[in-house]
Amino acid sequence: MSEMTRRIVFGSLRRRRGRVVVAICAIALGASLVVAALNLRYGIKERLARELRSYGANLVLVPRTEPFLKESDLVILEDKRLKDRIIGYAPFIHKVAKVGGKDVVLVGARFSQLSKISQWWQIEGRWPEKENEALIGTNAASKLGLRLGDRFSAVHKISQISLSVTGLLHTGGAEEHQVLVRLETLQRLTLLDGFLTSVLVSSPAGKELEETVAILQKAWPQAEARTLLQVARAEEALLARLEIFLTLVSLLILTAAGLSVYATMSTAALERKVEMALMRALGGEERRVAWIFASEALGMGLIGGILGCAAGLLLSEIIGLSVFGSFIFPSLLSLPIGLALGVGISLFCSLWVVRRILALQPAVVLRGE
Repeated sequence: MSEMTRRIVFGSLRRRRGRVVVAICAIALGASLVVAALNLRYGIKERLARELRSYGANLVLVPRTEPFLKESDLVILEDKRLKDRIIGYAPFIHKVAKVGGKDVVLVGARFSQLSKISQWWQIEGRWPEKENEALIGTNAASKLGLRLGDRFSAVHKISQISLSVTGLLHTGGAEEHQVLVRLETLQRLTLLDGFLTSVLVSSPAGKELEETVAILQKAWPQAEARTLLQVARAEEALLARLEIFLTLVSLLILTAAGLSVYATMSTAALERKVEMALMRALGGEERRVAWIFASEALGMGLIGGILGCAAGLLLSEIIGLSVFGSFIFPSLLSLPIGLALGVGISLFCSLWVVRRILALQPAVVLRGE
């Protein structure tokens, strides 16, 4: 940029200080909202996916051909190919037993693992910790006439075990009709040591879930991986709608910011049309006129973009704290995108205005027609 051009640009910006501030604010507003939307789009999506994962498993592994799965095969889920794809899992064994002469479904589980993928379960009392303790569903407790602290006996064929109720379970699902005991306890009662009937798995939703299923099918051929469609589809639908919503908001914000900058630059161009006409009449090249406007726009775009990026980061963190009570990790793409949008919108709108100015005839403008 020549000394003459620099003096023209800075002089113009100083004389139009008020309108320049308005244009910078419009660019900063647009960039800030886009940066905030991008951070929320990725940050909230990941956070929401984690929150949804606390509402239960979305995969179940069942025997493919044999009646049972082998407990020793659970090491497959600890393989490096699956470990990062699985949030948690819980092995089960299900058997029907007699309690007080009535049939009831006994479920053996590892409660330390089950509690991690079933954080939404409501328990009155506590999780079982000892071998002869049980967690009983509210409907099963009503059917059997049991309350917290009661002891009862469960009979399976010729085997019998005495249990005490440590917690009443509220889930709104099939678990309310079951009695849950430690996995090893039910395996001994049914003489099925080392065997399982199913494994519940919690994995991130979306395409990653489909990839996890494919890997599981290859890594554990004796198990059939089934998606719990109600949970998985609800997750995918909610996340997809969130992404569409934030995309539309970003587009609307960009449109509004572009219109604001265009209006500001158009007003400035009309005020300076005589100055531009005089410059051209004195032999100034069209590209020099365009460069002057582009330089002004570039300066406003850079300042507005930087301010917008900072404001956008702050806004996304405020929303994250208000909604989730924690900070949202910023997306690495949001800052360069916000800065590029600020500069891009400013340059695009200025060049569009320059085209209109260059289309004017200097003689006509100088005569005041």
